[in-house]
Amino acid sequence: MLDLNEIEILQVALAHEERARAFYVRMADRHGHDDSTARDLFLFLSREEEGHIRRLTSRYGIPEFEKKWEEKYLPHLIDLDRLAWEEGVGTQFTTGPEAVRRGLGIARKAESHAIAFYAEAGKVVEDPSTKTLLAELEGEERNHLAKIEGYLADLPPAPR
Repeated sequence: MLDLNEIEILQVALAHEERARAFYVRMADRHGHDDSTARDLFLFLSREEEGHIRRLTSRYGIPEFEKKWEEKYLPHLIDLDRLAWEEGVGTQFTTGPEAVRRGLGIARKAESHAIAFYAEAGKVVEDPSTKTLLAELEGEERNHLAKIEGYLADLPPAPR
């Protein structure tokens, strides 16, 4: 159970969405030269996260993402930069299908994390319109995950 109030839940959601948006932009930039389909997918995901950010910031007049929230809500966030480093994204796997596979693997974790967070947060909040927003965001994250899974399924097999 989340031990957060409604505003804090929205702040965590904003922090997560901003982290995901920034990661997707970096991945789109990285794959812009070697794989336009991967670039397009990462750009799509970044635009989707921007839409989520706009919807979340309009709720209760919450300001745009604030860096201090990351530290406060760290237990509720996924560290995409750490995952990228652990997966070798940006170091040993900078381009090509394996770099795309690893980047999308991180995106899969980010989307799965968001789905779980929105599902749990929806159980905690009491305001009906916030419940609806969280359910909508959860559904959209599920669609993102399906797109990622579909793209991963179409990639050539990983080298052995």
